[in-house]
Amino acid sequence: MTFTIGIITIILGLIGWVGQTLAVFNNDLATKLGLSETEDVMDPTMLAFERFSMGIMDFLLMWILPVSGYLMIIGNEWWPVFALVGGAVYLYIPGCFTITRIVLGKRGLKIGTSSAQITAYVLAVFWTVDALVVMSLAINELKL
Repeated sequence: MTFTIGIITIILGLIGWVGQTLAVFNNDLATKLGLSETEDVMDPTMLAFERFSMGIMDFLLMWILPVSGYLMIIGNEWWPVFALVGGAVYLYIPGCFTITRIVLGKRGLKIGTSSAQITAYVLAVFWTVDALVVMSLAINELKL
């Protein structure tokens, strides 16, 4: 089971990290792949905030959880530490994204296409569940 959870964690984590990396450093490609929005469907200030402020922080932090999945698979003793830190990142980011979309959407701002929002919300659920599972396993492993 640890192997399967590790693989799932790597895949889900890399989806987030690679997507954000592309959005920050090659937004044209990210937009063509459907990983980023344009100003015609999203408020320009929100788009700039997400792409650069949040996007850069996501790029800097979202690698931790997939690394924990890899460390878990190979049995490295540091995997629980990476899992706790990375799991916290993967709880915060989807929560922040979801709440921001709900609040700003209710205030009338353009928050992206419906299909992009649905995809993001689905991924947010997967990331949150994965983070909770991996963090639970880490707590158990560390006997906290």
